[in-house]
Amino acid sequence: MVAGIVTAALLLAGVVTGVVVLAARNRPKLAKENIPEHLGVLTPVPVTPLLEKLDSALNSDYVEQVKQRFLQDNPKRTEDEFEWRLFELKRYLLLAAMLKETPMFSEEVDEIWHTMLLFTQKYQTFSERFVGKMLHHTPNTSPTPAPQERAFFDWVFSQLFTITEFSWKSWGSFFKYPIDKRVLQEFKEESNEWLINRYFKVNEDNRNTVEYLVRKMKQQVSDAEVMYQVDEKGQFAKQRRYGEMTNLSLVMVFFSYFYFDDYWKYASAYTYANAANYTSGCSTAIFCGTASDGSSHGDGGHGGGHDGGSSCSSCSSCGSGCSS
Repeated sequence: MVAGIVTAALLLAGVVTGVVVLAARNRPKLAKENIPEHLGVLTPVPVTPLLEKLDSALNSDYVEQVKQRFLQDNPKRTEDEFEWRLFELKRYLLLAAMLKETPMFSEEVDEIWHTMLLFTQKYQTFSERFVGKMLHHTPNTSPTPAPQERAFFDWVFSQLFTITEFSWKSWGSFFKYPIDKRVLQEFKEESNEWLINRYFKVNEDNRNTVEYLVRKMKQQVSDAEVMYQVDEKGQFAKQRRYGEMTNLSLVMVFFSYFYFDDYWKYASAYTYANAANYTSGCSTAIFCGTASDGSSHGDGGHGGGHDGGSSCSSCSSCGSGCSS
């Protein structure tokens, strides 16, 4: 009798241990070793000169000082978390070097920027080396989201970078707001040079990247019009994993262009505003484990997605983020 009870207890302990181990394996691991290389820039993007400029301007001594100060001021934060936040800040700085308007939509990332600013002289030196002048701090000071600015930010971000689980958590929900119809109309009708002068800060280091972005937006607007002629509600696939999300940027363009007032009614079926709908894995250099809750820090709110979906369309701007 006693032996049976002991055996049952051991079996129960084994089951509990197994559940705990399984839960630990499925829990996202915030480790700096999982940070994507080359800032997670997508393969076709011509951004090497700008990346090299950023790397040379942001020297290791300055970064180390910023890290030590951040960890000193935030004792509950880890070195791994600092590295992930710095990773996202570097991506933001690339955008800030190209876009005329780049509000800061993440409090978590902004904390690293604030820490950089504490070292006034070194920050000024970094700015001058990177963009040739002072790179001013531009937080999103509005108490409510800035949907049009955020929408354009999301579109550009998704053309340049993989979107990791940490990206979704730190910046908040991507693709939640429609792009201004006037902006899309301008990309349809205006010349490349006019658009470059209107929306971008161009120089010899970023011109190829800026021209790439203009071509991509023009192509997506064109693809959206072609798709609408075939199916007025579009043909899109579900995004099943973190990573490249250029296909979702086409979803964004399509429903912004044709259903601006009802954008989220239609786009939510594909874009999600809740990171819990995605999965990730070590193979994609994001996190080890599956996606956790979709808490948002960047846009003031989050919503949910829907199951189901159609096959990916054959449009020319569909990215490899498509899945069946």
